[in-house]
Amino acid sequence: MFGSRVMIIRQFLSWAGTAAPAERAEATAALARAFLHSPMSEAERGDCQAALTYLLDDPAPEVRFALADVFARREDAPRPVVLALARDTALVAAPILEFSPLVPDCDLIDLAAEGSDTVQCAIARRRNLSAPVAAALAEVAGPEACAVLLDNPDAVIVSFSLSRLAERFADDAAVRSRLLARPGLPLTIRHTLLTALTDGLKAQALVLAGEALPESAETYLEEARERATIVLAAGATDAELEGLVEHLRARGQLTARLMLRAAGMGRLRVLSACLSALCGQPQARVADLLATGRAGALRSLLMATGLPQRTVAVFQLMVEAYRAADCSFLQDQPPATTRAVMEGVSAGLEEMAVSGGVEDVFALMRVLVLDAAREEARLLVNTELLAAA
Repeated sequence: MFGSRVMIIRQFLSWAGTAAPAERAEATAALARAFLHSPMSEAERGDCQAALTYLLDDPAPEVRFALADVFARREDAPRPVVLALARDTALVAAPILEFSPLVPDCDLIDLAAEGSDTVQCAIARRRNLSAPVAAALAEVAGPEACAVLLDNPDAVIVSFSLSRLAERFADDAAVRSRLLARPGLPLTIRHTLLTALTDGLKAQALVLAGEALPESAETYLEEARERATIVLAAGATDAELEGLVEHLRARGQLTARLMLRAAGMGRLRVLSACLSALCGQPQARVADLLATGRAGALRSLLMATGLPQRTVAVFQLMVEAYRAADCSFLQDQPPATTRAVMEGVSAGLEEMAVSGGVEDVFALMRVLVLDAAREEARLLVNTELLAAA
């Protein structure tokens, strides 16, 4: 294969018609490198690109892969050839989809929707992956590709896409763990994952039991979810807390039981935020009514939230106990204060329990009193251990 480059290309094509696939692949890679690195006239370059285009129809995938391997990272590769390779079989297309700067986002979005797991994973690994492409993957890709997407530090993944990933793959351990490990993950998404995890544990326990889930097990899982929800809320900024409370309200999870638990854990900021969302008044106004409002105003506030009638008196008792301890309803309270308040509330509830109608609430209060005592003990022990260290 000597003489002019045009003759070399023509002889190459003639030879390629009878050569073995491995030989064709090796020669194809050499021709592709020559296109990139050898000085050529415009006519010679045109003939060379025509030969490369012809090779796109080679029946051997290793020949087409040779083209993809050489051109994948090059901005000066022939664009029509690269775009054709991007729509080849998954094996051939993968390096182009992962590395080529010549494939536009519109093509990547289409291929994400149409492609196999291999294609989707290749797209998910791209450097500087744009938000629209990441959103397309979050919407249509399988769990493997979505896990790869979350592992990509260069991918721009907006909150809506993270939310879609949580909705689609909350039951997938690989995706869920990556979402939970993501810094700055919105609390609403964390709660979605938490809820799905609890539901999954319930389903697993039901399978293991082989019959209806024991009430004690279901109660334990529900309590664990409530505690975790309140811990999430307590660590939130004011804006995050408002968003999380609205998320809970929209999902029907802003319950009297959850708010009783918040109060029982000393999370008064969370309690006032929940009541604010239910009654439609600003949190600062609600907190002021809780702290200083007369009995009638307090009862009107609680009734306006739509709380069950039988729990209103319990909330009033808890609010009055925190008032007596001079607590702000815009701040969470320390374990010692919470424990003392809850013991007083429990004593007051004994008379109410005797009159009937609040037995389940009284049972919850006993649990909360014990939890408050344990939390205070943990804090005391940890403080002593730190002092002794």
